[in-house]
Amino acid sequence: MSQCGKAEIRYEGSNPIVYQSRHNVRDDTELSTSILLALDEVADFDVESSETVVFEHVDPDSLDGLFQPVSGRRGDGEVTFPVERYDVTATAAGEITIRERAGSEQ
Repeated sequence: MSQCGKAEIRYEGSNPIVYQSRHNVRDDTELSTSILLALDEVADFDVESSETVVFEHVDPDSLDGLFQPVSGRRGDGEVTFPVERYDVTATAAGEITIRERAGSEQ
């Protein structure tokens, strides 16, 4: 299950981080579910009433399988995709970071 994240806004690079969470790569929760839970914690984003379908541009099944172990070894890497005015990044290590996208309006 996704662990509790940090809700404060902080800067790392040019885009402010609005939320960070961690996906436990060893339990049964899918990465796509952990991402939805993290997005639901963002103050100005409501997963249920969002005008944007969260996985409109990313296939959740592909996302869930992206960082699965191959031949018993877990790889590394990250994926970033846009959701409304945010960029969502997930890493093979289970880190989920949600940043405001450059030029986004509040």
